[in-house]
Amino acid sequence: MKILLVVYDNDAHVHWFPQGTAYIASVLRNSGHQVTIYSQDFHHYPDEHLTAYLDSEKFDVVGFGFIAGYYQYRKLLKLSKAIAESKNRPQYYILGGHGPSPEPEYFLRKTDADIVVIGEGEETVVELLDALEKNMSLAEIKGIAYKDFHTVVPVIL
Repeated sequence: MKILLVVYDNDAHVHWFPQGTAYIASVLRNSGHQVTIYSQDFHHYPDEHLTAYLDSEKFDVVGFGFIAGYYQYRKLLKLSKAIAESKNRPQYYILGGHGPSPEPEYFLRKTDADIVVIGEGEETVVELLDALEKNMSLAEIKGIAYKDFHTVVPVIL
């Protein structure tokens, strides 16, 4: 699958690449997926730039991990809107990180994401993308919450 991992702009002059995103990118590449990093943080792109980028490129999945905090929450909402407005919105929008893990159902509703990976996602994301690629049920995958026909499915831990 062709995957875009988004690193949001922390509005800082010192760039620190998120270790969680690095772990996810590594396991996905090792599993044979094509991974592209979109670093808004490094380039300080405006939020609308993500929409334009998605309009010009085709991805199967967009992934976004974030920590909990008011600034990060507001950034998540803006970038989720930018993803939703794309003419080429990827088929799957996946969230992860400390932000959505405690309340995945809330974040599914607020962001229009399709799936939340809860906790450490390095193993879960490989299993998840394998299931998505093969059009298999997500019901048995532990550590996720997801939407199914406009209904949020409870978390399986």
